[in-house]
Formats: sequence, structure tokens, C-alpha cells
Amino acid sequence: MSGPAAILREIHRLKKNVKDLQGEIERAPRLIKAQHTKAVRQDDLYRQAQESLKKLKVSIKEKEGALRSIHQVIAKHEKQLNEATVKKEYDALKHEIAAEKQKGQALEDEILEAMGQADERTAKLPELEKAVNAAKGEAAKYETEAQSRQSGLQEQLKQAEAKLKEVEATLSLDALQTYERLVSSRGEDALSAVQEKNCVACYTAITAQSYNDLLSGRMVVCKVCGRMLYLPE
Repeated sequence: MSGPAAILREIHRLKKNVKDLQGEIERAPRLIKAQHTKAVRQDDLYRQAQESLKKLKVSIKEKEGALRSIHQVIAKHEKQLNEATVKKEYDALKHEIAAEKQKGQALEDEILEAMGQADERTAKLPELEKAVNAAKGEAAKYETEAQSRQSGLQEQLKQAEAKLKEVEATLSLDALQTYERLVSSRGEDALSAVQEKNCVACYTAITAQSYNDLLSGRMVVCKVCGRMLYLPE
């Protein structure tokens, strides 16, 4: 590397690489958590389906009990009807029997509909259970692979940081002081490339002298945004 401009170009590349690696490493736990959250949601759906089916079956039993009570009332009224000797009593019993039968028919329809729903929900349970197992398996697999990737990323980060320190150490004392001052406040954003004689960071044209200095490999700081400049390779 012939001068500060060339060194800064390499430093900026390494800093971007370090930042990307750190970002990927930091994202990994969140991505793992998201996979497990997905599995938990799938498990919740399965448990909700089980609970809903259980409540439906309880409701069916309650309706069946109510239907038996109606049949008992009808049987009682029919017996009373056979024993009735007064027309008014007879007609009243006939009316009550008809009303109870109507209630019973409506209840039977509700029971049949509920039983149909119960059969449908029961048939869907194996599919939901399969989805739960698949989601849990995917989450476990993802976590294992992510942990394996983490080891590789950590090693890459370690190498990139070591290389960055090595390259930073090649800066001259003056350039290093300016570099450390800017990096301490701006981090990676302390550096910027120059394209078509413009600072990429602030889109401001640099002077002809500054451009010549860069061509000569000398250190140049953007007069507008204060970043240390370098020419693309």
C-alpha cells in the first residue's frame, strides 16, 4: 500500500466486512427465536383445536341429556293423554306434546350438526399434530445449523478484526491520529470513497488539488462532511 489513500480504502473494506459479520452474528439469536416462536404458534393452534373439540363434545353430551329429558316429558304427557277424561285437559296435553316434539326436533338437528363438526375437527387433528412436529423439527435443525454457522462467523470476524488492526498500524502517525479521532466519533462512517471526483458520502465535488493529492496517495479529508477520502481501486 503506497500511501494513506490506498490504506484507507483497504481499512474501509475491512470495516464493512467486520460490520457485516457482526450484524450476521447478532441476528442469529433473533432468527433462532423466530423459528422457535413459529413452532410455539403451531403448537398453540393444535392445542386450541383440541380444546375446541373437547368443548364441542361436552356440548353434544349436554344437548343429548336435554333431548332425553324432552323425550321423558313427551312420554309422561302421552301417558297423561291416554288417561285424560276432560277435553280441555286432552287438548292442552296435545299442545304440550307437539311443542316438546318441536323442541326435540330442533335439538336433534343441533346435535347432528355438532357431531358433524366434531368429526371434521377430529379428522384435522393429525394434520395439525404433524405440522407441530414439522415446525419443531425445523426449529431444532435451524438452531443446530445456525450455531454451526456462528462458529465460522466468529472465526471470520476474529480474522477480519486482526487484519484491520494490522492495516491500521501501517498508517503514518499524522494520518493515524486523524483516523482515530474520526473513527472514535463516526465509526465506519468516518471514511468515504470518491467517485467521479465526488465524495460518495455527501455527494460534494472535491477540489482539483484534493483529487491530485488522492492520486498521489496523500491523505485527504472532505471539506464538507469531514470524512477521510480514498479512491476506489
